Amino acid sequence: MKKRDFKVVLIGYSGVGKSTFISALINENLNKFTYVDQHQPIQLTPEIFNHPECNTTLIDTKCPPNQIPDQVKIAHVLLLMYSIDDDNSCERLKMFWLKELKKKEFKQPIIIVGNKLDLMGKENDRKYCRIFIVIKQLVKDFSLKWEQSVHQLNFRVFKMQLIVLKDLILYPLAPLYNLVNKTITESFKKALTRIFRICDPDGDGVWSDYELQRFQKKVFKKHLDQSDIAGIKDMIEEEFKDDSNKKKYITLQGFMALQKRGIELMKIQISWTILRFFNYKDDLTLDESLFQDDLIFNQEAGQTVELSDFAQQKLKSIFELNGQNLTQTQFDYIFYPVMYQTSFPLLQQYHSQSQEITLIQWLALWNAFSFFNYKDAYKLLNYIGIDIKMADAFKAQNKKDSWYSVQKIVERKVFHIGVVTKNKKKILEEQFNNLSPRITIINSKTYVISIYDELQVQQQIEQSRLSIIDFLMIVNSYCFQTAQLIPITFFDDTISVWTQITKIVDILYSQNFGYSNFQIQQLKQKNSVSIISITSCIALIIGLTTAGYYYFLCKPFKKSK
Repeated sequence: MKKRDFKVVLIGYSGVGKSTFISALINENLNKFTYVDQHQPIQLTPEIFNHPECNTTLIDTKCPPNQIPDQVKIAHVLLLMYSIDDDNSCERLKMFWLKELKKKEFKQPIIIVGNKLDLMGKENDRKYCRIFIVIKQLVKDFSLKWEQSVHQLNFRVFKMQLIVLKDLILYPLAPLYNLVNKTITESFKKALTRIFRICDPDGDGVWSDYELQRFQKKVFKKHLDQSDIAGIKDMIEEEFKDDSNKKKYITLQGFMALQKRGIELMKIQISWTILRFFNYKDDLTLDESLFQDDLIFNQEAGQTVELSDFAQQKLKSIFELNGQNLTQTQFDYIFYPVMYQTSFPLLQQYHSQSQEITLIQWLALWNAFSFFNYKDAYKLLNYIGIDIKMADAFKAQNKKDSWYSVQKIVERKVFHIGVVTKNKKKILEEQFNNLSPRITIINSKTYVISIYDELQVQQQIEQSRLSIIDFLMIVNSYCFQTAQLIPITFFDDTISVWTQITKIVDILYSQNFGYSNFQIQQLKQKNSVSIISITSCIALIIGLTTAGYYYFLCKPFKKSK
């Protein structure tokens, strides 16, 4: 797990002792004198704040009059320093610093540091008490922390405050636990559901002792013996107040109960260690860097992306946990860990009159989704608990930019058919339940049917969504032109769309796959060009080789001196 950054920014007018304060803090911990360059970021050693998993940087700033330094924007905690022996310094806390920070809506915690207390003699005790009262009121008005720098620079209390703040920032409680209801949050439950699924490789919906040990070794790099496992199960049973979870395995509810108990025992760091190991950010969404990979394929040439057999097997395991058919409730539960709005097809988009779908239909939904946008599909796979690399999740299918490639179209598992009609609204209402595209399966292949209006298709035909279309059905009266080589047939508004789709399936498996003779000739020409190019290259290589052979054969031999 990579280290997290923690930036402490020191602000205050020139002359209040910011640089001296930093030097004193470092020298006290190192037990030696170290000169600190003004305004240079200082990387603090882990020992100072006892956070080996965190990179702590202390940043001094130049603070011109009436100006907030830019470094405040990157701060996790602000140290606002003033000079105790200066009445004006105390006054500027209220009139400028706190007022401006509040006005600009900076949300970082602020610790007020009173410096130069050692410059005030006993005769100034009364004056010091007045300043103390003023600062105490500021702390109350602005909800601040106040630490005063005492004589001989004893930083123990100051460091304890900073450590507490660091814990609150590094391990925030609010995203995980509701203090009012004393329950873990819905977002935390979603994250734990995903993590539990990832660490359940056999897909049986529970953790065996072996799976619990693997989880512990994977995340914390520690081994659990049988007494440790028994202790964990006892803690879960205490939370449930019964022995329903006892001894055999750990359920998802048991895993959630364990995390809740840990938080209530002030061990929130454990929960965040787990979350960050599985790439969760502080808002409990997954780190977007997980989804930055790209597959190399040529969409303009009609090449498509389909789910790999490995990914389909993972999806099959998730489905089978819910029985032989998937209801809407079970469908929603599978997607429960997802923390964003997704365009994944609805259960109703499958061509079926029932409110349930089978395993074949479930896989068809995923095949269709991956066909149009494999990146979104990959992100969704990760969120529902399938830990898989992008290269393992998908495979690129053949291109369609030559006759040779088109002849391999039967190897595809997903086909996209577009219907162009004047009666789009009528068809959507009567035959598609107002949902487009619709998905169906014929002869173990997935077919995605999109309905387009005449005007709509004219605008979209050259765009990416139609560049991977496999067949177009167009009303007889419509004159259609496209630079893309797409098989086209006529669409009859009086006949059921599904009846016509079945006929197209037969055409796709015929000898010419629905292409016109003119389109076939164009595709063959692309083949010819490539063959001529290859032949030319071979001839050139043979020619050069032969010429070189005769050159050396006929070249006069020179005797060496």
